[in-house]
Amino acid sequence: MSGGDVSVVIVTWNVGEALARCLAALPTAWDDGGLPALTWELIVVDNASTDDTAAIVREQAPQLLQTGRGHPPQEVQLLVNTRNRLYTAAANQGLEAAPGRHLLLLNPDTVPAPGSLARLVALAEARPRIGLLGPRILTPDGRDDLRTGRHYPTPWSEFSDWLGLSRRFPHSRLWAANLRAAVPRDRTGPVPLLSGACLLLSASLPPDLRRFDPGYPMYGEDVDLCRRIQAAGYETWLVAEAVVVHSGGLSSRQARARTAWLAADGVQRYFRHWHGPWTARRHRLGMAVVAAVKWSAFSLLGWLGLEKEPALQRRLHAGLWRWAWRGQLEAETADAATVEVNRMVFSLAPVR
Repeated sequence: MSGGDVSVVIVTWNVGEALARCLAALPTAWDDGGLPALTWELIVVDNASTDDTAAIVREQAPQLLQTGRGHPPQEVQLLVNTRNRLYTAAANQGLEAAPGRHLLLLNPDTVPAPGSLARLVALAEARPRIGLLGPRILTPDGRDDLRTGRHYPTPWSEFSDWLGLSRRFPHSRLWAANLRAAVPRDRTGPVPLLSGACLLLSASLPPDLRRFDPGYPMYGEDVDLCRRIQAAGYETWLVAEAVVVHSGGLSSRQARARTAWLAADGVQRYFRHWHGPWTARRHRLGMAVVAAVKWSAFSLLGWLGLEKEPALQRRLHAGLWRWAWRGQLEAETADAATVEVNRMVFSLAPVR
């Protein structure tokens, strides 16, 4: 695979329809008349999807390469794994296969606006001390996703988030201070954290900062990456002129209990690594309280007929309780050579 200006890495699992919309939007996302034309290639890593995700990539790749709109990719590469390696291992698998000067990680349930990705790269080229860049992320109904631009998590912020209080009261200084809801997302500049839904790793970063820490199987890897990049003296910037719509949660809703436990475990790893065992213990204690409160509440709501899935909620929070007292989950990683069964590269001469 020949290196271009940017390598785009998308990790998928059973989100074929969303991926099709994302792929269709990519050519125009590089099309900004005021900026130099960029060369880019696409790498899709499929985590053993059981839907038609791989087939969609195979069918859509030739059309993508020959699109008459925007800037088509130089190549499309599809890597299909025999089992779900979870996000971090699959993302690193794609990043290791990526030859581009800049590396872009993009969720399959996103739709980049025209010119948005070109603007990310333009700022990275202009300011090499910016190591990580993210767009302004909007929900499908047009609201700002506050996960981009928020502060780093604390045991209290995680406690509030799991109880649903930060989402219910996003402007509260008590329940949602780390969301920084009063900070406008329509202003370009440095921010503490960027959402993992769309991240541009600048060419100025050294190789060890152009990968996720494999100790985070799924969730928390983007928080750790921001922390490592900033600790190395680089900046993380929100680029308001670049807009991406993110649906969010399409994969995680298919395995709600498991992904919830992985989310708690990822933050636990972050606390233990960056803040020490005492902060990690406080987080686990908070999760134990959340599990007890919500298990009781959902059990009561189920008995009253006010909860649609009481059995799922009881299982989820019973599992969270066990996790809180047992400790972290086992990492689920594997060597790429043992799981990759299909590697297909499409490299057709684009028609402009």
